[in-house]
Amino acid sequence: MDRRKFLKVMGGAGLALPGLWSASSCAPAVINPDTGTGLSFGYVCGDVGSESALVWLRAEADSRVTLRYGKEPGLAQFQTTPVRTVDAGADQTAIFSLDRLTPSTRYYYRAMVEGRSAGPIASFVTAPRPDDNAKVSFCFSGDTRQSYKPFTVMQAVRARRPDFFLHLGDTIYADRNGAARSLEEFWNKYRINRDDTAAQSCFSETSIYVMWDDHEVEDDYMPGHPLALIGRKAFLDYWPVRRPAPESEQIYRAACWGRAVDLIILDTRQYRAADRSSMLGHRQKEWFFDRLASSNATFKFVGTTVPMAGGGKDRWDGYPKERAEILRYIQQAKITGVVFLSADLHYAAVTKIPKSHGLLDITAGPLAAPLNRVTNSANRRYEFFLAENFNFAKITVDPKVNGNEALLEFIDQDNRVFYTRRIRA
Repeated sequence: MDRRKFLKVMGGAGLALPGLWSASSCAPAVINPDTGTGLSFGYVCGDVGSESALVWLRAEADSRVTLRYGKEPGLAQFQTTPVRTVDAGADQTAIFSLDRLTPSTRYYYRAMVEGRSAGPIASFVTAPRPDDNAKVSFCFSGDTRQSYKPFTVMQAVRARRPDFFLHLGDTIYADRNGAARSLEEFWNKYRINRDDTAAQSCFSETSIYVMWDDHEVEDDYMPGHPLALIGRKAFLDYWPVRRPAPESEQIYRAACWGRAVDLIILDTRQYRAADRSSMLGHRQKEWFFDRLASSNATFKFVGTTVPMAGGGKDRWDGYPKERAEILRYIQQAKITGVVFLSADLHYAAVTKIPKSHGLLDITAGPLAAPLNRVTNSANRRYEFFLAENFNFAKITVDPKVNGNEALLEFIDQDNRVFYTRRIRA
C-alpha cells in the first residue's frame, strides 16, 4: 500500500455505545501541549536492556527536542541526545534511543523542547547483565478501554515499584466507543488513553514492554484486514518498540534480565494462518524455539497475549496443532522454567495447560475493561480463577533467596494482594 492510500481517510467513525462513555473517536481528543514545556503527555520508556532504552514523547508541531539523561536524580550531570524534530507523520511524536548505559542502574531523564521550559524528570532501571544473579520483579496485565478511565489501577502498579511493566495487548479499543477507520482516528484513541494521570505517573517511574492484540485494530481480526496496516502504524507511533529495522513489521522480541529472567514476547496476531493452523507463522515459531533453546535464564516467561487454554477459536484453542507442537518441543528439548503469561479474557487465573506436563499459563486483567462474567470458573484446568476486579500480576525472582522459585502475586486496583503462589522452575 502506498503512503497516500495508507494515510487516506477510510470512512467515518461509529456511534458511542449506549450507557458508556459519551464521546466517540469521530470527536478528536484535543490535547493541547503544555504551554511551558511544549510537551503533550508524559513520556514512555520502553524495551529497556542492560545497556539501552527507548523513550517516547509527543510535543507541539515542528518542535525540536532533545533528551537529557544521567544517574543523578536532579540531572546535575547528564548526557544529551542529538536534537530531533517531532514527526508530523507520526502525530508529532518522537522516539529516542539511549545507548551505552550501565546495567542494573536507575537512570533519570527529561525532555527539552527548544525555546521552552524543561520537561519533568522521569526514571527507569536498566536490566542486569545476562550473567548477573540479580533480583527481578515485574508486573503484567492487559486491556485498557477508554470508557473505563481513569485507569486508577495503574496507581497500584506504580506503588509496587516493578523493574518493568508488561502490557499484553488491547492497549486501546479501536473498535469501541466510535470505531476508528482512519489513521487520525486511530491516533486519537491513543491520545485519549495516554491522557490519563495514573498511567502517566506509572510510566514516569518504570519502563514498559508492550504487544498488540486484536482491539488495536478490530475484534478478532485476521491478517489481511483492511485496517491492519493502519492499526500497526498507529501502535508503533505511540509505543517505544525496538525492531530489527526502522520499517520492519517484526514486533515479536525478547529481553534478558540477568540469569533469573528471560522475557519472550510473541506476536499472536499478524502472522495467523487459519488454513495452516498456525498462529505464529513459520519464521516466528523457529525464532521462538531458538530463543527457548539458547536461553540460560532460570525462568523463561513467554507473553502470548491470548491464553494457552480456553476462550474459543480466537485463542490457542483454535490452533491446537501448533500449541501441541510447542508443548512437545519444550518437553523433548527438556527446557525448564517455561511459564506462559497472557491477558485478553478479562479475568485473573492460573491455568494448568492440558497435556503440557505441568506447564502453567498465568492470565491477568483487565486493567480497565468489562469483567468476564461468562467463563465457567469451575473448569478443572483452573488452579485459581477470579473475575471480580481490575487487576495485574506481579512476579518476583530473587536468586539470593531461592533462585529456583518465582513468587506470583495477583493485585487489585486498591493495591491489595488477593492471591499468591510460588512457581518452581
